[in-house]
Amino acid sequence: MNTTTQTLKFYWHHASRYPLILAGLFLSIPATVAASTFIPPLIIADILNRLGNHSYNPNDLWGSFGTSLVVYAVVIIASGSIGWRIVDTLAWSMEGKVERDIARRVFSHLMSQSPAFHANRFSGSLVSHTNKLMGSYIRFADTSVFNVIPLLWGLVFAGVILSQHSPLYAAILIVFAAIYMVSSVFVTAPARRIAAKQAAAESAQTGNLADSVTNIMAIKSFAGQAYEERRFSTAIDRTRRQLMQLMRVTQVQQIYFSLMANGMQGLSLVIAVIGAAKFHADLASVFLIASYTGSIASNLFQFSNNALRNYNRSFGDAADMVAVLAIEPEIQDVERPETPHINRGEIVFDGVTFAHDGSNDALFKDLNVKIKAGERVGLVGHSGSGKTTFTRLLLRFSDVQGGRIVIDGQDISKLRQDDLRRHVAYVPQESILFHRSLRENIGYGNPDATDKEIEAIAKLAHAHDFIAVLPEDYNALVGERGIKLSGGQRQRIAIARAMLKNAPILVLDEATASLDSESEALIQDALWKLMQGRTAIVVAHRLSTIQKMDRIIVMDDGKIIEQGTHKELLRKGGQYANLWARQSGGFIEE
Repeated sequence: MNTTTQTLKFYWHHASRYPLILAGLFLSIPATVAASTFIPPLIIADILNRLGNHSYNPNDLWGSFGTSLVVYAVVIIASGSIGWRIVDTLAWSMEGKVERDIARRVFSHLMSQSPAFHANRFSGSLVSHTNKLMGSYIRFADTSVFNVIPLLWGLVFAGVILSQHSPLYAAILIVFAAIYMVSSVFVTAPARRIAAKQAAAESAQTGNLADSVTNIMAIKSFAGQAYEERRFSTAIDRTRRQLMQLMRVTQVQQIYFSLMANGMQGLSLVIAVIGAAKFHADLASVFLIASYTGSIASNLFQFSNNALRNYNRSFGDAADMVAVLAIEPEIQDVERPETPHINRGEIVFDGVTFAHDGSNDALFKDLNVKIKAGERVGLVGHSGSGKTTFTRLLLRFSDVQGGRIVIDGQDISKLRQDDLRRHVAYVPQESILFHRSLRENIGYGNPDATDKEIEAIAKLAHAHDFIAVLPEDYNALVGERGIKLSGGQRQRIAIARAMLKNAPILVLDEATASLDSESEALIQDALWKLMQGRTAIVVAHRLSTIQKMDRIIVMDDGKIIEQGTHKELLRKGGQYANLWARQSGGFIEE
């Protein structure tokens, strides 16, 4: 299925949810088209016919033509002031509802995708794709409602009315219009392809801009402004080249369409004159042929010049996000998820096998680990040994390819992802905050928490002191990704957020790595209090943070090579003892 067909199905799927509005449009558009375009010429034709036949009273012109003139005025005013306003109101209502639905669907779809999906894409490009998709629907709907559908109804009305005056001409007009429209679709195919490329280039340009703005400190610290400007200029030039190519193709097409439409109008006049001179056609027939043909020709040119261009732009703008929406989330919930019964926090890795995408070798092969409820476990090992992957599998940021992970007797693959993660408080190595207030960032751990509870947790995480000196204290905005805070401050906010969550399982992935020694000591004291009565998994390179754990698991290349308490592992004199001996300031030397 090509992207145009996918886009059309996507539009119809959302629009068909509002059948009453659709019915209103399908009834009001033909009525308005008839009243504004086809009934007035019929009234004029009738007047011309009576004038030509002298079937009127020259001494009482109002009595002869007054009714026709009043009806003409009423029809013109009603269609313009009422008819099209009804169509306009219905179109706005439909577009507003569909645009809202599209935004919700896209947001939900992006949120359901795995971290790997987002890691491989520019966030700026995804935002650009989303905005373009919503804009493309508005453009498509407006073009259909105000150009294409009136044109189709116009052909119907013209064919019916003209067939009563000149059946042969009516048939020729309809056939010509059909050929014009079908050929227009094929003639504009190159423009559709180029429009899609141009839209993709624009999205890449937006992604490039977002990437540079997000990493502004790296650019400044490495004096990279000139390089980034050259890189962005390349993206701009690529977009411009696509735009110019689209312009050239479009101009060639317009010459074809203009010749067709103008030729049609000229031919209709010749036919009307010949009909009147040779075949004694009445003035009404001549007028209707000229009037309706001119209207149809004008609408056909608008169809090829504006409508198809808008359609091509719409399909091009929508293509990227429609393709994204077709991507099934890598991590999916089962159709009938179990109700979670997680309260103790016992964790079992039962014969787990896992390989990263693109890797031929499995990182974990039949991995078996049991962590007792309330046990505090440290994970140690060189980079790439599988520590972070262990926690990601537990949180279902990735799914196992073999075996299963069980918490309190429940296979986590049978639970909804959100239900699972509500029972796990997670602090990653890089704590990224929302561009919202400090209160909102901490309160994200428990949206129902009161201000007093948030401040109490902030004190426990030793974040209250630096928050209190800010001009807006807890209402201060932290900047995009928390850029207005230091690394240690961001980490304390993230830890406070995890504390507020009050989950039975706690996962810390280098949670104290960004803290200075004094702050680390304070945070470790808070974390030890938090760990009481909970199952805790702590990933650390800084071994000082885990030496008091109930058990330390040493991993290497996806395998558990040692486990025990800090003292037991030192006595064994194995890998852990070597790591401890090579530490400098509490860090493992890589």
